[in-house]
Amino acid sequence: MTDSARDKILAITDLCTLPQTLVEVLRVTESPDATAHDLSRIILRDAPITARLLRMANSAIYGRSGKVNTVQQAVVLLGFRAVKSVVLSTSVYDVVNTGASGTTFDLTTFWRHSLETAATAQLFAAKIGYQPQEEAFVAGLLHDIGLMLMARAYGPAYGSFIAHFPNGADWVDGEREAFGIDHAEAGSILFSSWHLPDRLIEVVTHHHDNLIGPSGPTVDKLTLLTALADRIGHHGLETRSALSRARIEEKHKALAALGLGPVDLKSVDSWVAENLTAIAGHLDIKIGEPLEILAHANQRLHELFLEMESLLISTPTGKKEELVRELLDAICATFSHHINNATTTILGHSQLMELAVQKGKVIDPERRLADSMHTIQNAVAVISAVLNELKGTSSVEIVPYHDRAKILNIDDRVKQRLAQQRL
Repeated sequence: MTDSARDKILAITDLCTLPQTLVEVLRVTESPDATAHDLSRIILRDAPITARLLRMANSAIYGRSGKVNTVQQAVVLLGFRAVKSVVLSTSVYDVVNTGASGTTFDLTTFWRHSLETAATAQLFAAKIGYQPQEEAFVAGLLHDIGLMLMARAYGPAYGSFIAHFPNGADWVDGEREAFGIDHAEAGSILFSSWHLPDRLIEVVTHHHDNLIGPSGPTVDKLTLLTALADRIGHHGLETRSALSRARIEEKHKALAALGLGPVDLKSVDSWVAENLTAIAGHLDIKIGEPLEILAHANQRLHELFLEMESLLISTPTGKKEELVRELLDAICATFSHHINNATTTILGHSQLMELAVQKGKVIDPERRLADSMHTIQNAVAVISAVLNELKGTSSVEIVPYHDRAKILNIDDRVKQRLAQQRL
C-alpha cells in the first residue's frame, strides 16, 4: 500500500463517523453488568434501528410472528449478541451508503452478495458449532466494505476498473497495480479507525488470501468461514474467478477443514435462497427485485456453460465424466439459488393477491385475477420440479430440442414429479 493511497482512503474514512447508537450498544453489550433494560433504552433513541429490531424479532425465522411489541421484549428474545449483530450491520450499512448515490458500481448487487455471504457464513458457523454465530453474519455482511471506500475515493476511475477488469484475473492484484491499495486494505483502515473487534478486522484484511496450505488452513476460523461463503456466493460485484479444477478443489478442501461436506453446502444454499429476500426486508437492505435476480441468474448460467465448455476441452478424456458431474452440480446449484430466490418472492406476492381477493379487498368478478394467480403458481411448481430433477440427475442424456440446440432428457421425469405433487 502506498502512502498516497492510504491518505486517500483515510480522507474518506474521516467522513464515515461511527454512529453514537452503535458506540453505546458496543459498550453495553461488552459489559457483564448490563441488562436488557439498559440496551433497549439506548436502541429506543434510534427509530430506524428500533423498527429493524422489532421486524427481526417478529419474523418467522424466530417463530414469533406478531407477538413482540416492545424493544425490551425483542432484546430478551434475540439476546445481546444478536442485537449487537443487527445494530452493527445496519449502522455500517447506513454509514457507507450515505453519499454513495454517485458510486460508480451497482449497489444492489454489492449488498445482495454481502447479505448472501452473511447468511451463508452464519449457517456454516451454526453447523460447526462456532460461537458466536452472529459474528459470522456481521463478518460476511461487511467483508467487502472496502469496495465502497475504493469507489468513493477513486470515483469514475474505480468504476472503469470494475467495468473493464478481465474475467478470471486476480482482483486484489489488479487493484494494487491500478491504485496502490486493494479493497481489503481499505476496509481494514476503516474498521481499525473505528476500533471494531480484531477478529472482524482480520476477516476484512485476509478474506482474499489463499485459504488452504500444505499443512491446513492458512487463516483463522472466522476468516475461513467468511471467505468460503464469499467464494461460493452466486452474486458478486467483483469479477468471479473462472471455473477451474483448482477452484473446485480449494472449495472442497475448505469445506473439509471445517468438517463440512457437499450435503451441508446444498442445505445451506437452499435455505439462503429461500430466506434471503426476507432477511433483506427485516434489515432494510436493498437487494433488488425478482426480475433483476432472474436476469442475473440467466447471465451467470450462460457464463458457466462457456466456462464448462472451455474446461472440458482442456480436460483429458478419462476425467471428463467426473468433471461433467461436478460442473452440472455447480450449474444446478447456481441456477437453483437464483430461481428459488425469485420464485419464492413471486409465489409470496401471488398468495397475498389471492388472499386480498378472498377478503374482498380486490374485486375480481370474472375471476381473471384468480385464474392468473393459479397460472403463476403452476409455473412456479414446474420450475421447482425441473430444478429438483436436475439436482438428482446422475447421468447426462441429451436430446435434440430446436434449431440444433440440445437439452437434458428429463421431461418425463418432471411430469411424474408434478403428478406426484398434485396427489
